[in-house]
Amino acid sequence: MDTVLRERLATLSPERRAELLARLRSRDASRERDGGSAPITPLPPGTAAPMSYAQQRMWFLDQLMDHQAIYHTPVVLRLRGPLDVPALGRALTGLVARHAVLRTRFARDRQIVEDPPARVPLPLEDMSGLDAAGRDRALREHVARAARQPFDLTAAAPVRARLWRFAPDDHVFALFLHHAVVDDWSIPLLVGELSRDYVAAPGESGPREAPGVGYADYAAWQRDRITGPVGERQAEYWERRLTGAVPTALPADRPVPRKPTWAGETITGVTLPPRLTEALTAAHDGPLLTVLATALNALLSRWADSTDITVGTVFAGRIRPELEPLIGFFANTVVLRTSTAGDPSLGALLQRTAEVVADAHRHQELPFDQVVARQRPARSGARNPLFQVALVTSEARVEEFTLGDLRVEPCDVPLGTSRFDLTLSAARTSANALVLNAEYSTELFDRSRVDCLLADLRTVLECLVTAPATPVSALALRGPLPGVAPAVERDRTEALPAPPPGFWSPLGQLITELWAESLGVARVRADDDFFALGGRSLQAAALVVELRERTGIALDLGEFLTRPTLTGMVAAAENALAATRPGGPAATGAEQAALVVPLLPGDPGQAPVFFVHASSGSSLAYAGLCRELPAGLPCYGISAPGLDQGDLPGSVAEMADAYADAVCELSPEGPYRLVGWSVGGGLAHATAVRLRERGKEVALLAMLDTQKPPMLQEAPGAALLRAMFAENLALTAGLEPPEGSVEELSALDDTAQADRVIDALVAAELVPPGSADLMRRRMEVFRAIISTAAVWRPERYDGRIDLLLGETSAASTVEDWAAWTSGPVVGHRVSGDHYGMMRPPQVAVLGRTLGALLTEGAK
Repeated sequence: MDTVLRERLATLSPERRAELLARLRSRDASRERDGGSAPITPLPPGTAAPMSYAQQRMWFLDQLMDHQAIYHTPVVLRLRGPLDVPALGRALTGLVARHAVLRTRFARDRQIVEDPPARVPLPLEDMSGLDAAGRDRALREHVARAARQPFDLTAAAPVRARLWRFAPDDHVFALFLHHAVVDDWSIPLLVGELSRDYVAAPGESGPREAPGVGYADYAAWQRDRITGPVGERQAEYWERRLTGAVPTALPADRPVPRKPTWAGETITGVTLPPRLTEALTAAHDGPLLTVLATALNALLSRWADSTDITVGTVFAGRIRPELEPLIGFFANTVVLRTSTAGDPSLGALLQRTAEVVADAHRHQELPFDQVVARQRPARSGARNPLFQVALVTSEARVEEFTLGDLRVEPCDVPLGTSRFDLTLSAARTSANALVLNAEYSTELFDRSRVDCLLADLRTVLECLVTAPATPVSALALRGPLPGVAPAVERDRTEALPAPPPGFWSPLGQLITELWAESLGVARVRADDDFFALGGRSLQAAALVVELRERTGIALDLGEFLTRPTLTGMVAAAENALAATRPGGPAATGAEQAALVVPLLPGDPGQAPVFFVHASSGSSLAYAGLCRELPAGLPCYGISAPGLDQGDLPGSVAEMADAYADAVCELSPEGPYRLVGWSVGGGLAHATAVRLRERGKEVALLAMLDTQKPPMLQEAPGAALLRAMFAENLALTAGLEPPEGSVEELSALDDTAQADRVIDALVAAELVPPGSADLMRRRMEVFRAIISTAAVWRPERYDGRIDLLLGETSAASTVEDWAAWTSGPVVGHRVSGDHYGMMRPPQVAVLGRTLGALLTEGAK
């Protein structure tokens, strides 16, 4: 045993020392059986680094959950005393410089490490003057809002820092990270390094050496190991172990929603006293996880009325000594499947559970997504396929400490989310108490049900140490409370007829080609199942991303997972493409509502924000902007009638009537917040006029670089409009327009004009081959919208207009719009030109400016 390990063991209590030794013995036995593991060595310079399997899974989940905050990891510290802000900034910069994983962004199959920054931004917001209650409220609200801001894993390293000042001696420091770059074990390491560098003299933190191996070295080493005999043996074990397993489901207060929002709450600080913790530790010479899992197995057996119990947990995954000091995402999810058949006593169930946990430790390396792939469970975008209740224990708890005159207190910041139906986490304090937290889905459970479950769990734990001979059936439990059937998902698999060969639309043909390319097969049939053909979740996510990049269709990954046939995907893509149906003043309520397309889910109770389409007719252009807005805002797009079929818009007045009907159908009471870019700003203006005529409140009318209406006597000619369509499509994507002149187009008939434009777009790789029918329709939608907008004469609006102008737009635009409202027109400058303001990185500035207006209007 090396000296460092001896010193570490010497600092532990006898109980914790026994637990750590048991883990080490289990790890050593696993190494012997697997023939040991080769040391991790640095990759040669310039080598492309793969993602680790854990990071790959995070990338997939991020795509599935549309960049929601489910897997965000906030590290929040209350700093009481005199704070040296420059020293904290230097410590933060040194930390990021040493650990390359904190400078990593992701492509589909690899990590991309950026150079060390000269300085990591540490924005400081001064909130002095609040009383104690106001400080606590501001801490919860501001930190939680910042923690929910999405990361784009492909654009930049998912690391952000913030600092709030409540008084000269009272600050809150927050470091927000994505789970793709840290795990729970990393947090105390990270805090420890920040603390050491903070107290170091200026200039001392920079030279501190980086670890000998980095996370990218581990990722490459892991792939070599898992693709060899070790991975195959572990895969065979999990295939045997989990065959026929069904996720254990708790009785719920509500059925599982069709489309989850992963909304949740966390019950924190449920403390078991040291006497009970010590007794539980003494009950078993092994990990505390075993004892807690035993109690949870007994409880679930009763609450779920089942003898086949599956519980998810997380192992640290740091199986080599050189990994212990590294910051990164090494943890792996495993499934503990335990039988309670035969009504065992708690003592007997403890022995069963101990065997399950020990086996899981010995086979913990196989990535969870590969475990899932071996089982081929029913796929769902709403639920974990192998378990729905998780239990996590941690020795990585950060407790209060001091840095000279500075007292540092960790703060819990619930994100209002839940990864699973229920997650129980346990951490032991320095006083040997056990703190339990319960994160649960508010879409399924009321708090009273979870409170009851926690009370029953304590009952089982007490009984485990005082009366271990008690059979599971004899436990005196309060629950389960009466509720709906166990939380199983509604059947969303619909039988879809397979179209005869040759009847695919151009979109269907494209998807068929993407399937074959992704799966590496020569041909696929209409009823083929993506996963039965060997596809995996990561490939499914990549396929959805590829489809979005090629066509602009934002296919819902969760919907694809629930019906993963080729026919199912084509149908889902066609539905997404035709999300809006013909509408107008005479349309029914259902048809009007179809004009409104969800862009980003938000918190219940918040007024929605409606984004009115521009000249393309589609509202998907706002998807990136929505992700830059404050978290929790429900965002909806308004798309043009006839976008994919049916009658095209006849006038701005018709569209305004239809859009007012549609938003009132979705949100009858208001207040209404309308946003429109370019031509969409004028349409938002017209819609706001209609809403005010109906006596509705319009809380915000934001027009994004919308110029003065031309008010022409007649619409431009067809050839000019078709040329404008190609130019607009290219500039929106940030590319050069295809070559061609209006004069050349004018010499052709309508059909030839459209063909010429589409051929030029395909040649310039602006649209995929085989998309002629789609492009021809979108071209006609563009013509209809521009034609009607060109001859439109605005009616007078009676409220404020916020006009967000790009860098190149004339300041006189503010005065131009003043003629069309009785209220003020407030101008705001944002980065980028007319098209660039909607693309990264300028869209982030637009998002902050618009977000401030939305926040201001909500007060």
